[in-house]
Amino acid sequence: MKLFQRLCLLTLCAVLFLPVGAGATGKYPDLSSSHWAYGDMDKAVELGIIKGLEDGRMAPEDTLTWGQYLVMLTRTFYPNAYAALLDAGASWDQAGYWAAWDSGLILEDDFLPEDPADLWAPILRQDVAALLDRVLPEDEEWDWHWGSWQAEDAFLDWDTLPESYHDAVNRLYSYSIIQGREVEVYDPEWEMNVTSYEFGGQETIKRADGTVLLLRTLYAADKLAEKDVTVTLHIVDRQGNPLTEPQTVEAKTGDYDYELVDENMLWHYIRISDIQPITSFQSEYTLTYRPYTRFEAAEEEFWEAVDRGELTYEDYWNQEFHLWAQGENPAKYLHLFGNEEQRRFPDRATAEANMTTVTVPVWRLDKSWNKVPASVSLTIHSAIAEDTVALFTEIYNDPEQFPIHDLGGYGWRGDSATGEHNCGTAVDINANENYQIRDGKVLVGSHWTPGEDPYSIGPDSSVVRIFEEHGWSWGGDAWAYDSDDSQGYHDYMHFSYMGK
Repeated sequence: MKLFQRLCLLTLCAVLFLPVGAGATGKYPDLSSSHWAYGDMDKAVELGIIKGLEDGRMAPEDTLTWGQYLVMLTRTFYPNAYAALLDAGASWDQAGYWAAWDSGLILEDDFLPEDPADLWAPILRQDVAALLDRVLPEDEEWDWHWGSWQAEDAFLDWDTLPESYHDAVNRLYSYSIIQGREVEVYDPEWEMNVTSYEFGGQETIKRADGTVLLLRTLYAADKLAEKDVTVTLHIVDRQGNPLTEPQTVEAKTGDYDYELVDENMLWHYIRISDIQPITSFQSEYTLTYRPYTRFEAAEEEFWEAVDRGELTYEDYWNQEFHLWAQGENPAKYLHLFGNEEQRRFPDRATAEANMTTVTVPVWRLDKSWNKVPASVSLTIHSAIAEDTVALFTEIYNDPEQFPIHDLGGYGWRGDSATGEHNCGTAVDINANENYQIRDGKVLVGSHWTPGEDPYSIGPDSSVVRIFEEHGWSWGGDAWAYDSDDSQGYHDYMHFSYMGK
């Protein structure tokens, strides 16, 4: 019951300690939404676990002190003890220390090097691990977890970790709270560098890392408690419009939000929101869905026809809907090149013999930034010319009225080029405002700022949605692991019929 009481009081604590300098909107001057720790730090602000600095910054790279981390822990797990000490006149850091002491987080004759007179000393990663281990409830399956997932087998620097920390680090690793950091090491057996992991226990810890570990521990503790909760699910589309009435359902902490949705109410829709664990400190959850693409809907109808005995499995690759699927497939090859195995034109002359020029409607911005109708011509593969006009007409007719000032289509870029501009199956839109960037280095264009520059193509824009409906892929997310421009390859101007 003690854990339940702590978690139930967390929401009340969040109200008592809401930050002054930053809201929960995620618009922090030094923490972008693409930062790896953004979600957890923003959630911690919402729950009152951390606060922004006076100027609104979140300082994710700042080193945490003992006083700061004890305050974060006691705000989260022992809010009443922390609040009572503040009310009695204790300073914020002393309140955190003595609340931790009173709650058993700090022990008499402790091996941890905490000192109430030196709470501004940096806290080490191994000390954070020991403290987080102490707030987790006992788990009857701990022996199974410990035997299956041991940090000592995962971390290269395990032998440098003092033995008094071993159990804590092993336990946190078994719950995926501690995951380690990647390092490249040379493997003489394979004669190459391989990826391994280390813990870095005797190093200091940053605000971002400490917050993420704390939130993971909070979720793990809540899951272990398996408390019965009632939650409300809000099901919306990409624009935030409700797709169903709010659903009130019964759940247990540790369940995932998407598992609670009545999928019969969302036939021909696909969830695109991040997975959220159900917790005792959040009662409402929003899940975002998008409708099936034309390909997905047609494919589903095909399988229903198979179930009715009207078609067979052997009919699958004969269906027209493969022309609307994203990526490459034999049906597209046949449609474009007359051969199910051919992927590119052999030479420039052959390519240009298969091109045609089309004119499509677009919106443009005049000198007063008003949207005005216009038209643009581009050269495209003749096999998809009609569909290209249709998709640009849909973009033109969409309520967003996305403005376009330049288009690029077919262009022979050399006999060895592997991209689709050689095939006339790629289109570039507003090249300057939708740059091409690899590992943080801009290759073409000057920026990509959707929401700020009206010519920049956002992930949820009508342009991306409509191109995908017609089986095209967007270079903004086709080849990169995430939206972090500093890693991977992003070509935000680029749309390609075969995903290249």
